[in-house]
Amino acid sequence: MTVYEQLPEPGARLLVTGGGHCNFTNTLATDDCIRRFGEKRRFVAPAIKALDGNRLRLFFEELEIASYSPDGFHVLPLSNSAHSIRDALRQACRELNIAFRFNHRVDSLQISGGRVTGIRTAHGTEPASGIVLATGGASYPSLGGGESGFKLAHMAGHTIVPPCPALVPLITRETWPVTLAGVTLPRITISLAEKVGFRGTATGSLLFTHKGISGPVVLDISGRVAAALMTHTAAEIILDLDPDRTIEAWQEHIEKSRNEHGAQTVLAMLAPILTVALAKTLLQRTDVPAATNVARLSRAQSRALIMLVKKLPITCVGTEGFNKAMVTKGGVTLAEICPKTLASKLVRGLFFAGEILDVDGPCGGFNLQWAFASGFLAARNLNN
Repeated sequence: MTVYEQLPEPGARLLVTGGGHCNFTNTLATDDCIRRFGEKRRFVAPAIKALDGNRLRLFFEELEIASYSPDGFHVLPLSNSAHSIRDALRQACRELNIAFRFNHRVDSLQISGGRVTGIRTAHGTEPASGIVLATGGASYPSLGGGESGFKLAHMAGHTIVPPCPALVPLITRETWPVTLAGVTLPRITISLAEKVGFRGTATGSLLFTHKGISGPVVLDISGRVAAALMTHTAAEIILDLDPDRTIEAWQEHIEKSRNEHGAQTVLAMLAPILTVALAKTLLQRTDVPAATNVARLSRAQSRALIMLVKKLPITCVGTEGFNKAMVTKGGVTLAEICPKTLASKLVRGLFFAGEILDVDGPCGGFNLQWAFASGFLAARNLNN
């Protein structure tokens, strides 16, 4: 078996995953992990069942890479370094006599009679009875990301769902998020407006940035926002800043504060829940002076504040692009791939693995789990 790699070294993008720590899977049960892939769950199921999180951890243990879960969910190598994962895989390839051809970009696939017969590179042609396209997506172009794999698949007759950035920070039209750059909200819920043809919710941590918003909850919905922005100039999202408390509970909270702590300022009441900076921003948007006593807060002002806390609109006008995207949404359409083998339904001997396919998961090790599992399944069937 021979691996053709356009870069001078393998695993360049692997080394930047998880901030360089390589969160390669998580502790979810297999079925729960599969469900987190949403509408793609049925497609990814055979691969992840073939190599689930537990089996993946055992595989790395056999390569002398111990792993641990510091928070009970994310799974990292005990070394806390992606280099240990990359180096162990490379050593395993050496022991299996797998050849690497570095600085070899595949320019085209050779296909005859409906099946692959080889590849063509700038160095010439090489015969092959089976090929796995595992070129990744368009993220991290400085580390080899691009659309070369999509072009190869398209030349073979496959349909490409237009790629866009995913797991990427979002840029907002509003400027107030920028004034909060560096502020983190540990638990909020984002809802996607249906007016631009997409929907869904996500809950988690949000980080305000110098361009808009980021953090795990934003990254998880960013692919759908990016897809909407391919056909719309803007996409509205709604933030629930306190998802564990209903509108009615907020009304009761303010009323209780009015009765028991009427001399307290509205800012002091909001700050423990929203942070001082965000509380000031919301008060400015409702024209309520921060020093207003809770007892003097009118019913209309209370209602306006509650609606901002529970349904704060933000307009997304862009993403920070493939340079900041952890993965790519889009790719080879799944209808043309057999999920049980990851073989092409159009060309015999052609298989796919990883990000080149139209599969993208949320934060938390899901995308590396998919990469390893799909690579395992494709290679196993390539050799059959």
